[in-house]
Amino acid sequence: MIKYLLKSLFLIICISIPSLLFGVEVCLIPSGCQIDDKGFCIGCVEQEFEEETEEEKLEKKIEEEKDQEARERFWKNVSLRIYGSYVTPQFSFSGKNNTSVDRPYLREVTYSGGSLGMRLKFTPRISSSISTFRGSVERVKLNSDDKSKSNLDENVFTTEMSGDFSYSDITLDYNFGSNLYWNWFVGIGVINLESDLVYRDLNYGSFKYEIDEMSPFLNFEFSFHFIEKDLFIGLGYKILPYKTYKSNSTDKKITQYNSNYSSPMLQMRMNYTTFNIGMSF
Repeated sequence: MIKYLLKSLFLIICISIPSLLFGVEVCLIPSGCQIDDKGFCIGCVEQEFEEETEEEKLEKKIEEEKDQEARERFWKNVSLRIYGSYVTPQFSFSGKNNTSVDRPYLREVTYSGGSLGMRLKFTPRISSSISTFRGSVERVKLNSDDKSKSNLDENVFTTEMSGDFSYSDITLDYNFGSNLYWNWFVGIGVINLESDLVYRDLNYGSFKYEIDEMSPFLNFEFSFHFIEKDLFIGLGYKILPYKTYKSNSTDKKITQYNSNYSSPMLQMRMNYTTFNIGMSF
């Protein structure tokens, strides 16, 4: 009974008094104060602190709740996608500034392979993705701007075709249209790619190149979501700016010109089509 009364009295005192003063001893001497035999500080002064009022506590609680709501909104918007892709990078060659190339040359080189990537969404509109790809050459098309040799496909007899392609890229994208089921992304990115090719034809000779480039690119992507299973499928397209190469050099023989002095400059266009499937978290 006495214990209960003491507890009640203590609660009444705490409620009745809006604030209490608490103090700690503080040494004001930079070099430190002396401690006597009983452990007391000689020269220390007591600094008092006022306990927070109920109003201050309420304001602090409101601020904490606002911070918590902001964190919850942020993490609600954040999502992660992990996906695999089937990718078909393609190189297309043509004479620079529409220059005519009257010898056989590589018109199109298509690679295919697999890619792994992930996309992190920061806000409902802004996201970033990274991916890495490995593949090999799938198809080579020859051409000539000489009208008498315009259709080279009929006489092509491939004796050797080998080549690899790899890249890593990062993008920053804007989601300009979406709902529960689909998203449209448009963005920019940077890609680091390495590619090579050795191609020989019985009638038109040998071709080769080694390409190592870092380049900006435009990124376009569409995805469709299966809400119940957190799955999605998508289609992507990357466009790189034109690159210019000497058609016959130490590491490139894109045309059948024998001398690098007389060989024309070629421009190469690069684009990538991706077919994606993955999961959202």
